[in-house]
Amino acid sequence: MTTRLFAILLMLATAGAANADTDSGRYSGVTLIRGTVISAGRVDPTEDIDTGFFVDANYSSVAVNAGVATKKFGESPLRPEQRSDAQSEANDERVNNVYAGIGFGRIVQIQYGYGNHKDLLRFRSDFNFRSVVDFLSGHHTPKDRMTLGDRLTFTIAAERYLDGDEDIFNNTTWGIGLLF
Repeated sequence: MTTRLFAILLMLATAGAANADTDSGRYSGVTLIRGTVISAGRVDPTEDIDTGFFVDANYSSVAVNAGVATKKFGESPLRPEQRSDAQSEANDERVNNVYAGIGFGRIVQIQYGYGNHKDLLRFRSDFNFRSVVDFLSGHHTPKDRMTLGDRLTFTIAAERYLDGDEDIFNNTTWGIGLLF
């Protein structure tokens, strides 16, 4: 398992080094905005416990992406406990993961992840108004010309743990973040 994760990270590092020159070459006509999204929001677990919260950072280029996330299942610090299955292992559990994957910019991402509850698959989408307008118009807005409203990003993700014993941690997340 560690070998697979190392191979994926090595692949991403070499791809990033090979494409360091973004002004010319392979991606010169691409209108997708590349960058890092830092987001926070709500976790909806499949287990019958309260919703939790998450914080994550995800970098995406044209075809490759990687990220880290931490999630707290169960009671949110923003509201009192509404329901709780005290017998559930997922209740009040913190989950930390790293991810690497492929996709189409931030629009559609498929990621393999590994963390303190073993390996998982994550389907993720980050979208904002400026990215949609740039993509549809064929225009590219430089990052230094983007306003705060242009950087506001909505995040949706679904995770499925690959080990049958860890499927209580399967979840969906949705939140809001900023593009850097």
